[in-house]
Amino acid sequence: MLTSSIGRPQAQEVAPIVAVFDLDRTITRRGTYTPFLMHCVPAHQRTLERLPIAIWLTAIYAFGMISRDDVKARMIEVNIVGASRAQIAAWADSYVETCLATHVRPGALAAIKKHREAGHHMVLATASFDFYAQVFADALGFDHVIATKSAWDDRGRLRAALGSDNCYGQVKFDAVQDYVAAMIPRPRVIAYSDHHSDVDLLRWADEGIAVNPNGRFRRMATAHGFRIADWEKLPV
Repeated sequence: MLTSSIGRPQAQEVAPIVAVFDLDRTITRRGTYTPFLMHCVPAHQRTLERLPIAIWLTAIYAFGMISRDDVKARMIEVNIVGASRAQIAAWADSYVETCLATHVRPGALAAIKKHREAGHHMVLATASFDFYAQVFADALGFDHVIATKSAWDDRGRLRAALGSDNCYGQVKFDAVQDYVAAMIPRPRVIAYSDHHSDVDLLRWADEGIAVNPNGRFRRMATAHGFRIADWEKLPV
């Protein structure tokens, strides 16, 4: 005898969840790019040959005399241009190992663990270069990385250039939107960032969380109704 499902409650399809994490000062306590370069270059060479140029580049960037993209490329030129893929990979592995042991917010680790154990799809979206962002992602259990691409010559040597648009602000937001748009069904998005450059991303997400924001971003987060999280404390 056939049975009828009429009148029975239908199970509602639960939308998948995508958790999008910024890296610098969201997962980590500090920026990662300059410390990575310092990790790659021996201290005596850094002090005598490179530090004055790095300070000069930082200063002219602060005064708006050079773009964010240009300063990133010039810092490669000053420090690690011409390094092989194998050498960059070795530096990235050792740098990330050190960083994870000493410079990661405990609340970030707890949030990552919570999403991973819930089976959520996790995306690391960062302006950092792909050669170490991917290592962070692999170590922390992320499913996908959106990052600034590095540029290499035909001998597999690092060039003093960006291999894509700098994955910052609107560029990062567009990349996250494009990635999520390809998912069917459309997932629920939870986004975490410490910085005002990601305000549009957090506004677009179904839930935006401001992580240890500074005064400016805290005011913006309050105005937009973002949850504010202190990831120096547990629990999240």
